[in-house]
Amino acid sequence: MRLKILFRSSDPLHLPLNYQEILQGFIYSTLSDKNFASFLHDKGFLYGERKFKLFTFSRLTGDYILDRKKKQIVFTDQVTLQVSSVVPEFIQDLGQSLLTLPVHRLLHQKITIQEISYSRPRISENQCLVRMLSPMTIYSTYQKDDGQKITQYFEPVDMVFSYLIEQNLRKKYYSFYRVELDEPFEIKPVKVTRKDKVVTRFKDFIINAWGGTYEMTGSPRLLDFAYQVGLGGRNSQGFGMTELVSGGEDEKGV
Repeated sequence: MRLKILFRSSDPLHLPLNYQEILQGFIYSTLSDKNFASFLHDKGFLYGERKFKLFTFSRLTGDYILDRKKKQIVFTDQVTLQVSSVVPEFIQDLGQSLLTLPVHRLLHQKITIQEISYSRPRISENQCLVRMLSPMTIYSTYQKDDGQKITQYFEPVDMVFSYLIEQNLRKKYYSFYRVELDEPFEIKPVKVTRKDKVVTRFKDFIINAWGGTYEMTGSPRLLDFAYQVGLGGRNSQGFGMTELVSGGEDEKGV
């Protein structure tokens, strides 16, 4: 289920270039069900020791100016944010909270909600084309003999890229449904260039991620689930949200 949020600031909205953490905090703080918000933030849906939040969000879109000297992005007009989750209660709570109190603050700046809309995109085919609304990241973490941890990020051209995306997706699926789904899934780049590489920061971590357009093939159940929760890692930090280019349908006003 998806929520599209249109909002506006009375003055130009100033945000740091790496604003994902700010948006994540805004989403959590907006939820009216504080017990559920705490559950998502502190625990989430478990696969062994792994914790999944099973929601993701897009980058902000709208007219903007880059202030490289101050390392800021300045939105000058209406701004759009999209949020997606397999948990309908999460999306419904977020939308209702935004409508109940239409004036909020984002990094201490007042914003006014202009419009929200719900949709439930559905993928019922074995193949679809998706475009990234927020960049996708996938990685492995290793521990050296001296105890130091090293994170290796993978690119769409790497042989293990699709495999790691698939394994991550299966773990998320089990964390929610408690079912090991032995059905096929594959993702491959269709239109991805070096310009689609994004190097960003979340808290103290430098993250390599990728935008672009990708083809997903396999079980419609897995494709649909992937579309709802996001591809790759760090979804709840603003990574891995997609939009359909072809191969599915979008049911508005759910």
